Amino acid sequence: MNILQELENFIYEFNKYNDEDFNIDTIRIDFDKQHKKEKMDYIGEWKKINKDDRRILSKLKRRLTVDEVTTAYQLEKYNIYYYNKKDDTKKYRKATMVIFGMKQYHKEPPPHELINTIFNMLVYGTSKVSVNIDICKDIDTKPHIEELNKYFALKQYIEPKTKTPTETYYINHPDITMIEKLIIYNKRIKNNLSFNVWRIEALVHIPNLKYLALPLHEFKQITDIVKDFK
Repeated sequence: MNILQELENFIYEFNKYNDEDFNIDTIRIDFDKQHKKEKMDYIGEWKKINKDDRRILSKLKRRLTVDEVTTAYQLEKYNIYYYNKKDDTKKYRKATMVIFGMKQYHKEPPPHELINTIFNMLVYGTSKVSVNIDICKDIDTKPHIEELNKYFALKQYIEPKTKTPTETYYINHPDITMIEKLIIYNKRIKNNLSFNVWRIEALVHIPNLKYLALPLHEFKQITDIVKDFK
């Protein structure tokens, strides 16, 4: 059973028949360490990192609050982390695996076979598992962001310290089945790229891996609004 391959095939087929180029950029999996930790240790060296590291905080902000996190570990040099999470039992058995940067321009993504191994290890044989993925689309011109205000509660991210408006926009509750959040941002600025590229991301919650479905048509309607509006 290769769930990641099924996800990728699902998106590939949609792209093929809808002239699209959606990609998976991030994967998040909540799991129980009690049953998975031993297998994880065989993959490679997990290095403990400072949870207050600004790099980590920036990655946490879209999924967890800082108070939920107890400790964090990185798999060798890769953008692959897991975070131990607080719970009422004080045993800290729950954790979240996060794999970043699967669609990037400024650095190599984590090896696909490694991602596949981790994904299947955490979801195989588990009746209940929480999986979230970020599906993204990149365009080379600034999207028509203001058009989304006609349909959603769009918010511009304001830098807390300087109170400066940024080129990042959020839709926190789009009221679309399986899509928990939408984000639009200037990726050239974020990653210091030499060319223009804006990213549109949908944070998609997958409630059932057995009956796989993704809200790609709904996401396409949104990307078409900001991309093709005249």
